[in-house]
Amino acid sequence: MIELLTAEEMGALDAWTIREVGVPGPVLMETAGRGVVRALWQRFGPRLRQGPVVVVCGRGNNGGDGFVVARCLRNRGVDVTALLLGSRDRVRGDAAVHLEALRGSGGRMVEVSEGGEAEAARIVGAAALVVDAVLGTGLRAEVRGMAARAVAWMNEAPAPVVSVDIPSGVDSDTGAVRGAAVEAAVTVTFAWPKRGHFLFPGAALRGQLVVVDIGIPPAGVNRVDADLVALEAQDLAGRLRRPPDAHKGRMGHVWVVGGSRGKTGAPGLAALGALRAGAGLATVAAPGGLGIEARLPLEVMTHPVGEGPDWPEEAWASVSAGRPDAWVVGPGMGTSSGASALLRALLAVAACPVVLDADALNLLAAEGLPELGPARVLTPHPGEAARLLGASTAEIQADRVGAARELCRRAGSTVVLKGAATLVTAPGERVWLVPAGNPGMATAGTGDVLAGVVGAFLARGLGPFDAARLGAWVHAVAGDLAAASGMEGRLAGDLASRLPEALEALPGAPTAPPPDDRLFPALGRTTETGLCPK
Repeated sequence: MIELLTAEEMGALDAWTIREVGVPGPVLMETAGRGVVRALWQRFGPRLRQGPVVVVCGRGNNGGDGFVVARCLRNRGVDVTALLLGSRDRVRGDAAVHLEALRGSGGRMVEVSEGGEAEAARIVGAAALVVDAVLGTGLRAEVRGMAARAVAWMNEAPAPVVSVDIPSGVDSDTGAVRGAAVEAAVTVTFAWPKRGHFLFPGAALRGQLVVVDIGIPPAGVNRVDADLVALEAQDLAGRLRRPPDAHKGRMGHVWVVGGSRGKTGAPGLAALGALRAGAGLATVAAPGGLGIEARLPLEVMTHPVGEGPDWPEEAWASVSAGRPDAWVVGPGMGTSSGASALLRALLAVAACPVVLDADALNLLAAEGLPELGPARVLTPHPGEAARLLGASTAEIQADRVGAARELCRRAGSTVVLKGAATLVTAPGERVWLVPAGNPGMATAGTGDVLAGVVGAFLARGLGPFDAARLGAWVHAVAGDLAAASGMEGRLAGDLASRLPEALEALPGAPTAPPPDDRLFPALGRTTETGLCPK
């Protein structure tokens, strides 16, 4: 896992390093600036040699990092200009130390006043490379005035922009854009990544993320209880086991309860996701009059409920005949009174884990989200999360971490908040972010597939939190595999077909042993009898 820090947490680590470790603040800033320069040379060496380079600096610590970058580039013979937004006599603290060092070394610095903005914009527009050192992680208000205009200069410049720490205008805690923000080709950050590097829309503006060491001891992060962490493949190593004597009965049976008029494909996609994720058996329970069997993959079994196209009020009496290892409830289910009665009955008596998706969540929202308990997994998209919490979708998207936390608290259950940068949390756990997936997954049915995948892992014996984390990660990686040759026109079924490859990408994933050559002779080998080796 990778801890994703808030600005306050990063500030506390800086302060601890200065106070307890004894590294002076100007030294940390020097190290940070030199780290940016190394990253620049590695990625843009020819452009640096060509020049000119422009470093756009604010008056705070982010600008101080920029002064170091400008001085170090000049010392390497680069044609570089530092643009300071405002007057140098308003620069304070460690940044002032490095401003004077830049001037003392003969570096070129231009103070940009209200009347000189046109010339500053011209200088930025003529650069071969632009370094954004305007605002950094300390941003707490909307970007206005000269800072907003500087963001526009950099975004309009034909040269690539490298942001120092975080693109100016991106809130480092939420990823929100505060009025205007730089679109960076590369972001060079210090010590640990920040939340805003991975939360959208900021994540879309960071470009390639480079993390550089600035001398904070690794033990320092142990002093920070980061609530948000990025999931890595090794965090999931060894979670799945397929015994050598496995048979379908041992690999878990998933029952998908769903389907209604006009929504017959959703439960089939969930069942397909379950089977592609390694479940031994999958059954779809749906209203008998829908003729859903014709829409299902051949490997999926069916359990017709009633004879009409709608859920009968006594549906649970029929569905209770199932003996699954996990339920997936909601895909295409509809919100009729029969569906509502079925959901209430199932939640009251189901002894095995339950994934609640789609219309199951809409029914819960309509009646008020109850405490569901630890054996339930909720998989809402932002709109469903908004209905469950009585908020707007915009409010959910503005604080996805907080929304996931609140859903988890109210339900007492594991939550998978879908969307760009899917989040997973559970009672007593951190919030885990899945740093995979792509816009090509924004198509009907991909959420149904995810519900089935999580159901499969529950049926295979994983606990709700591990099943949710593994399901979200495998689902996202399968989406990336499906989009490898292009994102447009991808279908949920395309993603489902890549789930086995995503599972194979897990560290320690089981693979079939090679055939025993004593029993199965190599292709083309001949013997005296032609039937078996001597």
